[in-house]
Amino acid sequence: MDLDCSGSTMKISGIEHRLYSIEHFVEHPRVKTAGHIEEKLLLCTPACATMYALKGYIVFDFHKSLDMEPEYYSEAIEHEL
Repeated sequence: MDLDCSGSTMKISGIEHRLYSIEHFVEHPRVKTAGHIEEKLLLCTPACATMYALKGYIVFDFHKSLDMEPEYYSEAIEHEL
């Protein structure tokens, strides 16, 4: 018996999105060490998360750490949760 599984493979189309935690230290205007950390949860593309990292933000990928499958959308979005 010959099995053809090519028709059963899932074809993924769309733009990959993942859930990220984005953190940034905001300095106090007068005392550099007395600032606070701004944190937000963001559903965005890996390219968007890379841009945050290049701007100095700390980026944590929940999908990768929890071994989750990424979400796929027809267009690139940046949604804050």
